[in-house]
Amino acid sequence: MERPRLERLRRAAWLVCGSFGLFAIGCASPGPPRPPSLHLPQTVRDLTASREGDQVEVHFTLPQRTSDNLPLRPPAVWATLCRGLEGQPCTPIAAHQNQQLPVSTTNSAARNIAWQDTLPASLTSGPPRLLLYRVQLSNPQGRSAGWSAPVYALAGQTPPSIQDLHAQGTRAGILLQWNPVSASSNSPAFDVLIRRETIGAAPTPTTKSESANQPTWFDTHAETHGDAAAETLDTSAQPDIPYRYVAVRRQLLQIGDHHLEIRGALSAPIEITLRDIFPPPAPTGLSAAPFTESSRFAIDLVWDPVSALDLAGYNITRQPIDAGGSPTGSPQRLNVSPVALPAFHDPSADPTQRYRYSVTALDRSGNESAAAIVVVEPST
Repeated sequence: MERPRLERLRRAAWLVCGSFGLFAIGCASPGPPRPPSLHLPQTVRDLTASREGDQVEVHFTLPQRTSDNLPLRPPAVWATLCRGLEGQPCTPIAAHQNQQLPVSTTNSAARNIAWQDTLPASLTSGPPRLLLYRVQLSNPQGRSAGWSAPVYALAGQTPPSIQDLHAQGTRAGILLQWNPVSASSNSPAFDVLIRRETIGAAPTPTTKSESANQPTWFDTHAETHGDAAAETLDTSAQPDIPYRYVAVRRQLLQIGDHHLEIRGALSAPIEITLRDIFPPPAPTGLSAAPFTESSRFAIDLVWDPVSALDLAGYNITRQPIDAGGSPTGSPQRLNVSPVALPAFHDPSADPTQRYRYSVTALDRSGNESAAAIVVVEPST
């Protein structure tokens, strides 16, 4: 419709509503005509980029609507990722140029896009420098609403990878160790991140934020050159559950207003299952007090309490010995069940006999500690 004719029709509509405004219902301005939608996908707003080794992983969510807020038409849109050093053109990456992405209105996982960009050698050496990424979405006709805002990663040499990662079980958890950075290195200090995942069936999550099968970066360790203690202890590991660990060095940098990190390549994975075979600590501070009360002889034993979360109690053993400390009789367990408190009253002792008392700690898995020992001399 020609514009003069459209203006005449609009003016006539206003005259009708003005003349019969008291009686007319529903008269309103038709407003300017809306052009037909070009069905341009909305610009990506959540692009992220992270560097690990020689790869940068980018993530974004595929929009569901067009730039004029209409539902995005299936079956697909086309996406292009570009990369460039700060201050240089952002050049499309051949491996991620005009990639077809299906439009899904029901599958949210299909809208979460993750791409890996393997960097050329020119971007994996030298000092750290800003590397930017943008993504552009196009409709089937090749039209786009434009590039996304830039996000940044770091080009340059990465921290050295972790070598000889190994693990061993301890009573306190799984001890992880690795080769430290050489003391002669001129590189800066790094953080070491440890990732743990459960192999096979996993236990019920212990916290709302922890998924049973979700790999978790559970620890950071500040590492310096020649660090003799290149190790960390995973105290949250549970017995009889198989785990897989990997480790990576990380460097945190600020370039201009950008706070970024760069990670080296992941270490070789290791697997371990913690077995509850470690006894609790031995009791300390054991002392004995023989006494006679109302013509009855007894010996009281006291010791410092053992700190262990799975402590089941204590075992007390008495054995007669001679003046040289050699046994003159068999050892006798004095308690039927583990003693809960760090004290014991022995009313059956012979005041004429020299005794060796032993106290051990016992955990709920049946592991028994080394013994604390005290010798009681005859009272007569």
